[in-house]
Amino acid sequence: MISGQEELLELIQNASESAEGLVRTDAVRRLKRLSLGQVDAIALAEFARKAEDPAWRTTAAQVLGFHRAASRFNALVDPLTAAAVGERDPEARRALVFSLQGSTGAARLIDHVSSDVAGEALMGLPETGDGWDYAMDAYFSGLTPDIEVQLIEILHRPPEAAGWIFSYLMTADFPESMGDPTDRAFRLLTRVDQGDFVRALLADDDSVTRTSQAIWPGLARRERCRVVTELFTEAVAEAGVSTGFAEALAETVSSTRDFWDGGIRTVRLLLSALSSSDAERIIVAAVDRMKTVGSAAQQRLTELLIQLGHAVSGSQHFVRQVLDEWPDAPRDLQTRLRRMPRVTRS
Repeated sequence: MISGQEELLELIQNASESAEGLVRTDAVRRLKRLSLGQVDAIALAEFARKAEDPAWRTTAAQVLGFHRAASRFNALVDPLTAAAVGERDPEARRALVFSLQGSTGAARLIDHVSSDVAGEALMGLPETGDGWDYAMDAYFSGLTPDIEVQLIEILHRPPEAAGWIFSYLMTADFPESMGDPTDRAFRLLTRVDQGDFVRALLADDDSVTRTSQAIWPGLARRERCRVVTELFTEAVAEAGVSTGFAEALAETVSSTRDFWDGGIRTVRLLLSALSSSDAERIIVAAVDRMKTVGSAAQQRLTELLIQLGHAVSGSQHFVRQVLDEWPDAPRDLQTRLRRMPRVTRS
């Protein structure tokens, strides 16, 4: 372990491109093995911002990024972000952006005018709700086409992304300066994980509810939820229902005791634009789920199949086919489902 900031800064100088080969190699090795605490990280950040030689600034920033110091020590974020914005040397600037990886500082730079800076910042986007709020603000304000494409491509990366996006869409105020957010929201929803978004949409998330209640009065809040659900429904209709969507819907319906007291409007919207093959995927997931849950959950899933029968013509026939392959199905479920009315869309 290295003790003393003078020795640390000497290692930075030795590891820079201006140092001789063996000296540089040894310094790089020692810096990678360093256990970087907050005091030394602050000293390195100061050096990365103010060292006279841009090669030294570059190396100091790279060491900070390698050890993800900004994600661990919040005091580094603002000064390093400001330094990245003001840095004139392109290599040092890119290294300063790298030093911010995993922190909100990286998220705040994805709309930078330099594509190199914005791309590096996007690679370091923190997988946190706060980080994605910054990213969504930038996305809806308008990013360069290449950065926008890259952002949409990484939507699936953290499992929590769908929930963060749903929360943002429900609570963002979308000022007029951003323009109409509808098209951008739709593009987001075509790439988001369908199953995760279904769970977020149908979950009883108190934090999202409280936040949206503080922003929107009752009618406006319900309208926002309706618009988000309709956009997601359109995205699903375009791409087709994924297995994740079908399983998430069946799982949520079966495991939520009072689901149909408040969820029927949302489910009807979700089912409103499905194809027959989409409906079949949901039917299979629901019946598979029925085989593993108790009677109350089975009744809730039966209601889902009935709603599906009303929404998608021809789905009743497939329900009966699936029931024929489940001879041990409870008699009351068989009776209720076999009496489903045949519905034909006009």
